[in-house]
Amino acid sequence: MDDKLKNLILNEPALSNGLIDFSVRLRLARNISKYPFPHQLDEKQAENIVMEVIKALDRVFDCTYFVIKMRDTNRLMRELMVERHIISPEFAEDGFGKTLIWFVESGMRILVNEEDHLRISCYGEVRNVRKLWEDIDIFDTNLAKELKFAFDKEFGYLTSCPTNLGPGLRISSIMFLPSLKATRKINNIFELIYRLGCVIRGFYGEGSSNFANFYQISSGSVLGKTEKEVCENFETIISVIRQQEINAIAGVNVSTVKRNIKIFMDRIASCASGITLNQAINGISLLLFGKKLGIIQVEENILKRLIYKIMPASLSLEAKRRLEPEEQDAIRLQMLGNILRGVYV
Repeated sequence: MDDKLKNLILNEPALSNGLIDFSVRLRLARNISKYPFPHQLDEKQAENIVMEVIKALDRVFDCTYFVIKMRDTNRLMRELMVERHIISPEFAEDGFGKTLIWFVESGMRILVNEEDHLRISCYGEVRNVRKLWEDIDIFDTNLAKELKFAFDKEFGYLTSCPTNLGPGLRISSIMFLPSLKATRKINNIFELIYRLGCVIRGFYGEGSSNFANFYQISSGSVLGKTEKEVCENFETIISVIRQQEINAIAGVNVSTVKRNIKIFMDRIASCASGITLNQAINGISLLLFGKKLGIIQVEENILKRLIYKIMPASLSLEAKRRLEPEEQDAIRLQMLGNILRGVYV
């Protein structure tokens, strides 16, 4: 794999500053009108879509991009891209014509032949949702000059999943909400999120599980809404959740958090056998919580980035071979010890 592409992958995901927001993603679902939806495509049709998209991009955009075909990408690199939120777990599985197109300068990405023919996405700061929308809208508008997307005057853009009908826009953000969980107010927030039309997904999207105090909040059905309304509604909901998390800090038992952090750090220092992924994620979550409460002094993005460095594929890539689970646990423990040296409660 090209070293520049490898470095792009290892620098992902783009992380927001602050201790509540991790990142935000805007994604557009588009289908080319002359082809059947992806679940009905044969191999030739899927490959034709890839070629048509690349030709259209070359006609419209004068900038560098990578074309990564999943069939030519080994399993470890696919798993790494899933870990870094670059592709979905489903996209990593074998299938006709699955191709990632990644623009180097803008960071814009297209998943070709996923659940829809095109999944166009961009990432950035949660507070820049409207600017991100402007960027992805310009990209989509230019691409639509060359590709005729499936569109209905009444329903809007036609998509494989009914919840994407209309603008085809979905916004999602990973948030860190330990105070709400510690004060047992998280279920109230979940109810509020559902009432306001958003959904809560796992760390890696639909069908995946949550890690510790990390939650992915996504916009729900967008039918009948404009793109501007979707963005404004999402910004409002995220702002409410952020404020509720801040308010909940007053009810946190700080001494309990201190004690749990000390237990975790003592384990890192004394354990010789290793540490599992879930144990490590829970520990890093505690440290981020401690940073939020002013218990420890460490840069939050070091801890955020550490979450991705200790994932299985990331560890195997670092070791330059596929690691067994026990080996992962041992190397993970060593990495935590090296990076967290000097962190005291």
